[in-house]
Amino acid sequence: PTTTAKRNEPTKKPDSYLDLNAKDVALNSSFQANKAKLPWPVDNGIVTMRFGNNKIENTLLTFDNPGITISTPSPGANVKAVFDGEVVGVYNLGDGMAVTIRHGKYFTTYSNLNGVGVTKGTVVKTGQSIGRAGKDDDGSGGQIDFILMIESRNIDPSPWLRR
Repeated sequence: PTTTAKRNEPTKKPDSYLDLNAKDVALNSSFQANKAKLPWPVDNGIVTMRFGNNKIENTLLTFDNPGITISTPSPGANVKAVFDGEVVGVYNLGDGMAVTIRHGKYFTTYSNLNGVGVTKGTVVKTGQSIGRAGKDDDGSGGQIDFILMIESRNIDPSPWLRR
C-alpha cells in the first residue's frame, strides 16, 4: 500500500519544551488570563523596591532588582502562592530561604523567607501558605522578594498583581 505522508516535510517544533505538555499549556493560558488578577503573596504588603533599576537613597549606587521587594508590617507574615503550580525548588540562601513554583512556563520565586512549609514536588493551590516572611533590612518589619519569570526571563510582577 502507498502512503501519502511526506517524509521531508518538517514538523513544527514547539517554542518551548514546556509546550509539549498539555497540562502546562492549559496552565499557561490560565496564568496569562489572570494578569492583574493574581493575589498578593502577603496580606497588607507594600512594594518598597520596584522591578528593574533602583537607586540606593542618598548614594550614587544603583542595582537591578529581578523582581519586587514587598514589605509587611512584621516578620513572620504568611507567604502564599499566587497561583496553582508545583514547587520546583526550595533553597537555603544562608540568611533565608526561597521557594520557586512552576505554573506551566511561568515561574514565581519567593525569597527572604524565615520558614518554609513546602518541599520540592508539592502541588500548591492559589492562596496556599508556602512559608513565612523574613525580617527587613533594619529588623523593624518583614519583607519578601517576589520574582516572576517566563521561562528564564524576568518580568515585572507588579502588573500581574491585583491593584
